[in-house]
Amino acid sequence: MIGKILGNRYEIVEKIAQGGMSTVYKALDTKLNRYDAVKVLKEEFISNREILDRFKQEANAVAFLSHPNIVNIYNVGSEDDIHYIVMEYVRGKTLKQIIREKGKLSNDEILDYSMQIGRALECAHNNNIIHRDIKPQNIMITGDNLVKVTDFGIAKHSDSNTITHSGKIFGSAHYFSPEQARGNLTDRRSDIYSLGIVMFEMATGAVPFDAESPITIALKHMQEDIKPPKTVNPLLAEGLNRVILKATAKDPIARYQKIEEFLVDLRTVKAGENIESAATFSGETQVMSAVKPKRDPLEDDIFDDEKPTGKNKTALIVGLVMVVFLTLGALLGQFVFGGGTKNPTTVVDENTKVPVIVGMLKDNAEDTIIDAGLVMQVGSTENSDLPEGTVLRSLPGEGESVKKGSTVQVVLSAGQVILKVPDIINMTLESAETLLANNNFIKGTVTEEYSDTVPQGQIISQEPLALTDMPKGSPVNIVISKGPELQISKVPNLLSLSETEARSILESVKLELGSVTKQPTGDKKLDGSIKAQEIPENTEVKQGSKVNVTVYEYREVLIGDFTGMTVAAYESELESLGLKVVLGGDTLRTDNVVDVNPNVGRAVPYGSTVEILGEPEPEPIPEPTSAPTTAPTTQP
Repeated sequence: MIGKILGNRYEIVEKIAQGGMSTVYKALDTKLNRYDAVKVLKEEFISNREILDRFKQEANAVAFLSHPNIVNIYNVGSEDDIHYIVMEYVRGKTLKQIIREKGKLSNDEILDYSMQIGRALECAHNNNIIHRDIKPQNIMITGDNLVKVTDFGIAKHSDSNTITHSGKIFGSAHYFSPEQARGNLTDRRSDIYSLGIVMFEMATGAVPFDAESPITIALKHMQEDIKPPKTVNPLLAEGLNRVILKATAKDPIARYQKIEEFLVDLRTVKAGENIESAATFSGETQVMSAVKPKRDPLEDDIFDDEKPTGKNKTALIVGLVMVVFLTLGALLGQFVFGGGTKNPTTVVDENTKVPVIVGMLKDNAEDTIIDAGLVMQVGSTENSDLPEGTVLRSLPGEGESVKKGSTVQVVLSAGQVILKVPDIINMTLESAETLLANNNFIKGTVTEEYSDTVPQGQIISQEPLALTDMPKGSPVNIVISKGPELQISKVPNLLSLSETEARSILESVKLELGSVTKQPTGDKKLDGSIKAQEIPENTEVKQGSKVNVTVYEYREVLIGDFTGMTVAAYESELESLGLKVVLGGDTLRTDNVVDVNPNVGRAVPYGSTVEILGEPEPEPIPEPTSAPTTAPTTQP
């Protein structure tokens, strides 16, 4: 797979993880020039139509989730029998790795990680998605302790420690709920149970139930009680101990019914307060008519598509038949033994109905209760957005028939919850949003400003300030740094100015004088003035930029001795000193120098003209010949 390009876009770079059902690769998104994670279904599952359909369907469902604590899914595709899901590439460690490295985690770490995982599940559950495989291996922790939950609805197939039932795969044995182990229908409370097991592992460094066989582990989840984690880790906060035990109750009804309730208790623990059930009433014991337990249906519960087994169907039919017979029997008994219809005039009506008092202030509610022949008692108070003293609910509830003189217990509003705003300065927007949410605040307006001290993308300021007391749910306005502002200046004309003048003018437009190169000149009037500037006039540059210049410098040149030199050699020497040379008369460059004007030893301005006079090398005088010894013979 390495080097393969999927969808003409995702270039596989390296293998980063492998599960029982899929392999995860790091891939370069060639269109966006970023790294993504690509999960590829293993070949042996391609022919399994059920797994393949779930792989695609569930991936598409999770793609609609958008939350800081959930790994984003970007794309789903198929190509040449390769089925893949493109996800956010997270740099960090799994929670499992962190537990292995540290063993028992601190109370603050358990609270922080659990609240972030809970918020991820809250988003999923509100979008009708159950994870069903919450475990530390599916929870990524980034370098700044941001939690990213992955494998929603998919990882349930991907671990070797899984339980199958009727050909279905349900989840990881160490972390799934008793109802999952039995093969029963699961709802959001199964995720809460699994999260409770994860918290137990964070608190103790080990899972509560372990064995060689996944079946044995499943039986322990169904049959054995979880020992309080505080007995393993005495440093564990009592509030966390209670949350873990309630989350891992074997009976789903005894657990948190919604993840929101779980988060409320975690926030209570974080605030250093004791966990108390909102439905608990204080006061003396009273004799009341029996209340038939009733649980409202969970409107947004999501169930698996597992169908009841044949035995379950038979039990259901038998139960319904028994209910019908018992109901008919009760009606027949009432008719036979009830003595017929009594005279209405002889019946004294000692019952009344609980009046509507929810939303009333305490005094008005009490007057209404008294008028109905009942007694009102304040059971407890709860924080809410309603004014302090407002009735939130009653027990028995409004409209219920009770005996006159009975006591109606009420829960009153204690007003809004006041919390301290967390410090989000210097955080990224994503991390700040998560921290605000975990502390029951929301992100307010977000604006951007330039800053020379705060890096781009980090928070410069917040309103309200950190540690300010504010009502729960208040918005916190954020100012994000855009980095240093790019200030522009136009380069001024520096020609003919002195260095001092140029430096002053550049500083006035927030620029600097750069390097100064000296240019010799023989004109005293030009001495010290700028001949050229490296950046042309009116060019726009960043403030603080340097402008390099060339400055004239007056020089004089001493005419040197020419003895024994040819005109060509002396000419080259004078020109190297910055002088101009002319040849006088018929002087040739091959001649010897016989004179120079100005004279040798005289100083002349740089660039002056010097005349050279030369003469050819004189011809050598021939040697005289000797006279003959005899006179020449004269011919007649």
